[in-house]
Amino acid sequence: MQPEVDYEKIGQRIKKIRTEKGLTQAELSEMVGCSNNHMSHIEVAQTKVSLSLLLQISCALDTPIDYFLLDTPYAARDSYINMEISKKLKRCNPNTLVSVNKIIDVLLEQQKNEASNHF
Repeated sequence: MQPEVDYEKIGQRIKKIRTEKGLTQAELSEMVGCSNNHMSHIEVAQTKVSLSLLLQISCALDTPIDYFLLDTPYAARDSYINMEISKKLKRCNPNTLVSVNKIIDVLLEQQKNEASNHF
């Protein structure tokens, strides 16, 4: 069974990048060859975006397609690290970075223990 795709999050990410780039729905929809109404429905997940249209949106917004697929098993793990986590870490002060590092160590140890308990 294939994992579900969260079309709501894909739509939210499209809207986020579109607005960050100062584009209206009408401008983006014109760039990718769909109606403004269709783009609106994609952004609020009333319509599932097709792979071909998502590729066009990705190119139009100059954003890797993996960004739109974060939170799904289809996104490359490194993309999630590079696009989401590293942005947040760059905003941290040195004390917070030390704390984050310790938290990661605890989580990795917990993961290791859970894995060894399954065998």
